[in-house]
Amino acid sequence: MNLFIEFKFFVQNESLFQPKDKLLLALSGGVDSMVLLSLLKHFKFNFEVAHANFQLREEESVGDVQFIEQYCKDHSIKLHLKTFETNTYALSAGIGIQEAARKLRYNWFEDLRIAHSFDTIVTAHHANDQVETIIFHLLRGAGSKGLSGIMTNNGFIKRPLLFANKQDLLKHASENFIPFRTDSSNLKDKYSRNFIRQNIIPKMQEIQPALVQNIIHTGKIMEATSYYFQLQMDQLKKELIKVDTNQITIALEVLIQKPYSAFVLYEFIKSHGFNFIQCNDMINACIKKNTGAIFHSSPFTANLNRGQLIISESIEILTPIQISELPFQIKLFHYTYHFSESNFTGFSANTFWLDLNLIKLPFQLRSISTGDKFKPLGLNHMQKVSDYLINQKVSLTQKKCTIVLHHLEEIYALIPHQVSNDFKINNNTKRFLKIEQKKEDND
Repeated sequence: MNLFIEFKFFVQNESLFQPKDKLLLALSGGVDSMVLLSLLKHFKFNFEVAHANFQLREEESVGDVQFIEQYCKDHSIKLHLKTFETNTYALSAGIGIQEAARKLRYNWFEDLRIAHSFDTIVTAHHANDQVETIIFHLLRGAGSKGLSGIMTNNGFIKRPLLFANKQDLLKHASENFIPFRTDSSNLKDKYSRNFIRQNIIPKMQEIQPALVQNIIHTGKIMEATSYYFQLQMDQLKKELIKVDTNQITIALEVLIQKPYSAFVLYEFIKSHGFNFIQCNDMINACIKKNTGAIFHSSPFTANLNRGQLIISESIEILTPIQISELPFQIKLFHYTYHFSESNFTGFSANTFWLDLNLIKLPFQLRSISTGDKFKPLGLNHMQKVSDYLINQKVSLTQKKCTIVLHHLEEIYALIPHQVSNDFKINNNTKRFLKIEQKKEDND
């Protein structure tokens, strides 16, 4: 493969970016991103680079920074560099290290894009990354969208190396004397993706040597399938759904006559918090003409009424509530929230931790107000709450159910989404505020 020719064709054919565009290249220092950098240089694209130091590999991380700094200096490339406390962020957010690093870097890239007017963020994902992603999504039970894998063109993020496999990149780097760093963590299989890369894919290739090409092809088929599936869903929505100001009405009696009705219903209402089991129950209730059956999500109610499923918001208006002492418990938006001073017992889903020595009693619970700002976990600058929720793709209804925990102008947390970076726990925390969120049982 002539990578120069294939790269130029792929960028043009996929309409990824133009020579006049200002690009931000995510540069790790590994072979993938260094090859991409060399291609951008070769074709004289206008670009700067961004390197995130996640402080996960001690001396190696320092070496990566030094390598990239020297390379950019030698080639007069503008460098954006940021160091993250990734382990602290992962612990505070209750998520895995790889997920934490992904969120930190993409949030930072977006901040850079806005601050420096970049047209495009460019990453060096390649064909092998695509295969790992599709297998990973398959293991988790994905639909056609998940099995499409990594998008070549995803908003401001472009991935111009998805056509090339790892061996192509290594060969190109060798032939063109491109320097790069090796990430030793990629050689370990403690992370799911590494395990897939090192153990599952080689075994699958013993059965099918053309595995990478075949899965890439399947991914493109699923991308097309997902596209036309969505067109069909949009047509069915026009046929079966009526949207009013305060409610959605679905002609369930008509829908049950169609194939795979529970799957279609799930596609209709999953964004409203209903799961597939509930959708199956709704279909069965309609078949049995169980008028009056009620189903709850957070924060919607679905009511079966004479063959129609009526979905409406069940949102309570939150009057500001003051918490003067602990422990404290309250029921809001179909959840019970319990506030207490507690010894640290580890992170888990629906549990939030704050440094009790950094916050002040009494504090208040209230709904979001216009102009609210806070520092999201992992960031050191203020961000509008409304912008944060938009970036996190929080729906309007979920936004109405967001609780602000604050004292005067200081916001400690947005529940159930995020704690403030200024009040997170760390290795020096002596007193812990534990906030537990438990979903109420639905009949």
